[in-house]
Amino acid sequence: MKTRHGNISGSVIALLLIMGAFGVMGGGLVAPGLPTIGRAFDVSEEQIGLVLSVYTLAAAISLPVTGYYIDHVGRRKVGITCLLIDGFAGLAIMFAPNYSILLFMRFVQGIGIAGLVPVAMTVIGDLFSGDTRLKVMGYLSGTISLGAVLIPLLGGVLASIDWKLIFAAYGLSILLAIFLFFLLPETGSTDTRVKASSPLDYISSLFLTLRIRKVRNIMIHSMILYFLLYALVVYLPVYLIVSHGFDEIFSGVALACQAFFSALMASRATFIARYLNWRKRAALGFALMGICFLLLPLWPPGSYSIGLSFIIYGVGMGIASPTIYNRVTRLSPPDLTGSVVAIFNTMKYVGMTLAPLIIGLALIFLDLRLVFTAVGMVGILWALGTILPDMVRF
Repeated sequence: MKTRHGNISGSVIALLLIMGAFGVMGGGLVAPGLPTIGRAFDVSEEQIGLVLSVYTLAAAISLPVTGYYIDHVGRRKVGITCLLIDGFAGLAIMFAPNYSILLFMRFVQGIGIAGLVPVAMTVIGDLFSGDTRLKVMGYLSGTISLGAVLIPLLGGVLASIDWKLIFAAYGLSILLAIFLFFLLPETGSTDTRVKASSPLDYISSLFLTLRIRKVRNIMIHSMILYFLLYALVVYLPVYLIVSHGFDEIFSGVALACQAFFSALMASRATFIARYLNWRKRAALGFALMGICFLLLPLWPPGSYSIGLSFIIYGVGMGIASPTIYNRVTRLSPPDLTGSVVAIFNTMKYVGMTLAPLIIGLALIFLDLRLVFTAVGMVGILWALGTILPDMVRF
């Protein structure tokens, strides 16, 4: 495949797409098994969300440092190191003697898994430009979603057998690290002045970049997008089991359903871009995700019609995700791409962390149906705020 760095093997691109899919294993794989893990360690519904939030917190804390190393040490070394941390920490969780140790190892795992999507995004940004970059970003987003089709299914099946098997699956990250060690070239800048710049100079340049309004806005888009995702991922399984009487396997199917439609729409990113600018695409995506949450409390208990909400959510995610992925790489200065993309992903993990914390707190006072309605309004209002500049322009 022809790129800005010459011809690159299609197998290398495929490995990058798989790396991106592994970057979402932290939530999608574990979420269907949260009720089972909760019973195994005798923790409450309010506490079980910490299994996801501690890993996203670790990711949010470590990503700015990871971004610095992506730009200064190299995309290849950082990507392989992150895969190894993710894999070995995940395997260690199988032997956790108590809930506290499990949470600690999830924190360590979060440090590793945090770098996977940023490395994949940064390398794609290095290799491609224009419509080709949007197309490949669509493939990345689609692969992440396609992986999420299989990952929640796998998580639901494994959880129904033994919760420890969920974490055994993280061993695949170690296998991927071995393949990348032999096949992935370094695509980062060879400018020794960039690599030799002091951390203070680098941070100063990064802050100047973050002062640009367009860059700040896309960071907030990332946070809202993944707040909505984790509001669904963390509490949908609980809602389906408690309020509708479904089992863990159906919870995995539900998450996989939205992921399938997300992958389908993401793979058509360039087609949608012919008719809608980036603001309109993002607004449409957020609006559809909001509608999903507004509909969830309206379905009759035990009704399979609830599947329509998953489809609507998946379509919205598949439109919004590649749009903002592509935009952040377009806005990033070449010598700061790794760090800007890392902070973009930091905001993603901030959103992931806030969802279970805020919703868990709200559940102390409100019914989950009311919480879903409130989350739906967040999506609708954010969509309106996103499209407002275009509306004023007309």
